[in-house]
Amino acid sequence: MARGSLLLQITDLRREPVEDKVTIDFAPHASSAGGTAMTARASLDGTDTLSVSGIQCRGGPGTLYTVTVDGEHFKPFSFFQMIFEKRDNIASEPVRFWADPKAIRDIAAPEFVDLPAPLRSLLTKAQMEAPLAEDRDLVHKSAAALYDAMGAIRKASLLNIFAKTSHKETTDGCVRFVQTLRVCRQDRFFATVDQRMRDALQKSPKFKSAPDTLHKPLANFQREDSFKSRDAHANLQVTFMRSLATGELAADIDIDESAGIEHGFEVFRNAVFKNRTNPFLIREFMLASAVEVSLDPGYNFVF
Repeated sequence: MARGSLLLQITDLRREPVEDKVTIDFAPHASSAGGTAMTARASLDGTDTLSVSGIQCRGGPGTLYTVTVDGEHFKPFSFFQMIFEKRDNIASEPVRFWADPKAIRDIAAPEFVDLPAPLRSLLTKAQMEAPLAEDRDLVHKSAAALYDAMGAIRKASLLNIFAKTSHKETTDGCVRFVQTLRVCRQDRFFATVDQRMRDALQKSPKFKSAPDTLHKPLANFQREDSFKSRDAHANLQVTFMRSLATGELAADIDIDESAGIEHGFEVFRNAVFKNRTNPFLIREFMLASAVEVSLDPGYNFVF
């Protein structure tokens, strides 16, 4: 039986090597003759290349396989691959691993003093409220004490939203309008904003009007309109609300995974954690953008 090899490039979404145990499954495509199902296992120790040999194939025209690469801490990644005999076949596409949110124990985030100055300022000026019981532990905290008290989930959410709202290419850097942080949750934050923010988003070609029915305003605020960034994935949504007493403008700001990404790996839709969008998965959507590769919230996962 003819045999060939496959040379894989395996990284995370930052294009960095991973350390993990991986399983590579080969399944001959139904439309292709020759070949046989097989499984290979390997330990990645920080290198981004892996060679699998001894893959059966049809001599001459070769055999088409479905190749699935799975890691202990990552989601499966699949692609089609022709295997030809007596050669090192280069994988038809690089394996870009998405982290499995269920495998993440913590995050390694920058210390408060190492955060960008605008984010440090936002945390320092924060006036935290507790519309829900889950918000109570952050009340009366600000600056480093607030940042440290957030824990991995809320801290990841904050860093995601700050990175997205700072991104000129997709959101016009609208973080410049955010004034006072008031609530921070795993899927969104509420803040008072400059009155000019609404007009800026309304006129921006990078935003469009969006439904606001799922966005409950803060107490004594009346919901106004909502805008969503036009990028395909990791959309920023800004839902405005106005104080009934003072006319002060505030916003509910969140990132949605949108329609999901279907190329190369499992489709992620309605990615939720405790019935809310999972910020760890939002990080992966941000990093997975083929165009806006600068969308990096700046923290690592701890498995």
